[in-house]
Amino acid sequence: MSDADPDKARLEQASLWWLRLREDNVPAEEINAWLEWCQRDSANLQAFEKIESLGGQLGGLDVQTRASLLQELDAELAAPEPPRRRRSWTLALAAGLAALAVYGGMLAWRAPAPEAQQARYATVKAQSRELKMSDGSQVALGAASHLIVDYSSAQRALRLDDGEAYFQVAHNPHRPFVVSVGSLTVTAVGTAFNIRKTGPRVEVVVTQGVVDVARREGTQALTNPEPARLPEDGVIRVAAGQRVVADEDRRLLTVSPADRDAAIAWREGRQQFVDENLAVVVANLNRYARNEVQLGDASLEQLRYTGSIVQGRESEWLAAVEKVFPISAQQQADGRVLLYRRGAVAPRLSAAGE
Repeated sequence: MSDADPDKARLEQASLWWLRLREDNVPAEEINAWLEWCQRDSANLQAFEKIESLGGQLGGLDVQTRASLLQELDAELAAPEPPRRRRSWTLALAAGLAALAVYGGMLAWRAPAPEAQQARYATVKAQSRELKMSDGSQVALGAASHLIVDYSSAQRALRLDDGEAYFQVAHNPHRPFVVSVGSLTVTAVGTAFNIRKTGPRVEVVVTQGVVDVARREGTQALTNPEPARLPEDGVIRVAAGQRVVADEDRRLLTVSPADRDAAIAWREGRQQFVDENLAVVVANLNRYARNEVQLGDASLEQLRYTGSIVQGRESEWLAAVEKVFPISAQQQADGRVLLYRRGAVAPRLSAAGE
């Protein structure tokens, strides 16, 4: 097999994923399968990003230019095997774009309107990405996160399914910027805010301007310990320096002051927490840590933690936690670290995948 063959096959698979994810009502299991494929090998994610970029460029061309380009791609694929390795990626990219045309029924026939943008972005463990949207807004996507973008001429809609993201929104009051996350929608006109989704828990911190937080249509209502903060329309206006926390398990929503710098410290390689449940801390640590940390005792989940975790120095954090809390850390044969209450018998963890 030539050096170009694995790259060619990878890009062809990436192009098929790209086309499938653009269809309406993609099942959750297919999205999960795509995420697993991206995370299986960093080269898979790079191939998908390359196809996504090239697909967008192809869709923006006029009919004549697009037809000419596809003819050139057909000629490139039909050419004899090149003698030099430096052409391997050219052939692979040609194969990927050709697959977009063949399997997608000429991709551009499905291309969005000029002002529209449709994309899916995913990061793997310990990876962050800086994204620039077509409207000039910027999104910093944290590790192990999944973001869907579906811009139309009337609304800039996004959905954060997992992880964390920081949004810096370009001002346009006639085209709302709306992020769906968990049971909430967060609407901004021109502002900046951070969203972190940890399982059923969603935290929104506004760093600039204001946002409106509301219950997403079709989800169960959340209650608030201070009903005066909830207007009749169910929309909470949150200003810079405030945060909203929605706990879907407890059906609870709270508004409180926030440390803006702490909320976005993750962009500098440091996660910072203020009076946070240890379960939430560990879940977010695991998005960046090489060795997964698990709580072996449910009673540890509600311990409150304030402090920082520096990416790549998780072992120092574990040593500090053992001093502050009644906790012992035990590393397993597969590299995972088990936290259990000091003095208790450490439970046995099954091997990963069992």
